Amino acid sequence: MNDKTTIGQVLAKNQETVESLKANVATLESEKEELGKILEEKTTELSDEISAANDELMSTKKTLEEMEAAVAARDSQLTIVQEKVSATFDGYKKGGFDLTNRDNGLVINTPSPVRFRSGSTRVDQDSKMVLNDLAEKLKLNPRVKLLVEGHTDSVPMKEGARFRNNKELSTARANRVVAELVKMGVNPIQLTAAGRGDTMPKFQDENDSEEVRAMNRRTEFVLMADVGPLFEMSQGMN
Repeated sequence: MNDKTTIGQVLAKNQETVESLKANVATLESEKEELGKILEEKTTELSDEISAANDELMSTKKTLEEMEAAVAARDSQLTIVQEKVSATFDGYKKGGFDLTNRDNGLVINTPSPVRFRSGSTRVDQDSKMVLNDLAEKLKLNPRVKLLVEGHTDSVPMKEGARFRNNKELSTARANRVVAELVKMGVNPIQLTAAGRGDTMPKFQDENDSEEVRAMNRRTEFVLMADVGPLFEMSQGMN
């Protein structure tokens, strides 16, 4: 009887354990099902994100290819422009013109400067020799046009002087040089005169010495390039 009682107690205990395990299994099955749903949702989300990322990648790749094609086309156009610009200015160099870049344009360098005495517009013999050399080049290159700039030193005009101010004096100097070139056979249409007064000194020092003033009493020849074809080409690039 004692053994039977003990066995009954053991069976009851085991039954409780079984029921507890069944409950645990049911809980785990529920959690498994819940985790399965979550995994499915996350898998779907991840798949959508991957698909969207692929679409964006393809779009970006296409845009990059289009940009590369546009850059290549623009590079090709710029090469054409550079070649045409180079050809334009090579023509001047082949014509014997020595050019220097200045802030407001290309200046033709003459073998020696065309300068003037203080307050004067007279072109001396040395300057005429320089102008004659320039005139020969201009006659051989009729498409070249020059802006003839007259300059003065910083000394103001005296009262009663021939010219009221340095602007008038510089303009008179430019006109005189133009007249000399025309007399030497240059077509007037190739020349334009302009007076700069003392506003564009080429040389300066603290003492404003006579040597510096003499170098500023000068004439400069600025190239007036024909940019019409380049402008037309730039319009076609827009």
